[in-house]
Amino acid sequence: MKIRRVLSASLIVLSLTSYIDAKDTKIKESQIISAIKKGVPATQKLLKKLSIDYISKKDDTLLHYAVRFRKRNVVEYLVRQKIVLSEKGGILYGTALQEAIYYGYLGIASYLIDMGTPLDIKDNNGQTALHLAVENGYLDIATQLVNAGASKRIHDANGKLPYDLIPKLSWDSRKEFQNLLRVSDTKNSSKKNHSKSFNDIHFNFMNSKVKIRGNENINVIDKKSKVDAQSNMGLDVDIQKVSKF
Repeated sequence: MKIRRVLSASLIVLSLTSYIDAKDTKIKESQIISAIKKGVPATQKLLKKLSIDYISKKDDTLLHYAVRFRKRNVVEYLVRQKIVLSEKGGILYGTALQEAIYYGYLGIASYLIDMGTPLDIKDNNGQTALHLAVENGYLDIATQLVNAGASKRIHDANGKLPYDLIPKLSWDSRKEFQNLLRVSDTKNSSKKNHSKSFNDIHFNFMNSKVKIRGNENINVIDKKSKVDAQSNMGLDVDIQKVSKF
């Protein structure tokens, strides 16, 4: 008896699942778009007939639709319903976040960043959300992305870093972008700093003033000789070079 009950229950579940799937396939894309455009109540009714994980034949998710039609309230509702933020689709075959940046819907983009959308997913052009924000000159979104952990070291399909896509803007904005996106080579910079630690000391021989770069603490004795105050090591100073003795 127990085996029969389990089997019958399984059959009921399977029949219900197939019924829901059948209803899903009967819903037209135009009906889905219409519900999204109407707002949250219509979207709630839609989700009684349609899985939240629905993907159209054109790779559109419900979240991509909501972004495309700038329905911020529907975007927030779908996020609360635990829609997958990393799902790719839309015009760029990227995340809904990338779609929002592409269309310039920066409020929605900012919200999707805050909600934890994975930031380094690439679209059809190999671009991340940061590439798109930089390319379109959206400094605030680019800053938010970097602060949220977006990588500055990912190359797109053309081998470009986000830094390489900085548009021609006003001098101040361009400088801010450069400071934000510059990728430092720590190994080379440490080598350069080491090589300059001794030689990058500039002396003004005419008035015996010393300009120090680095941590050296040098006291002036006269115009041609200096002494390191910490090690008491003398330095013979020549206009062409500096040598220890």
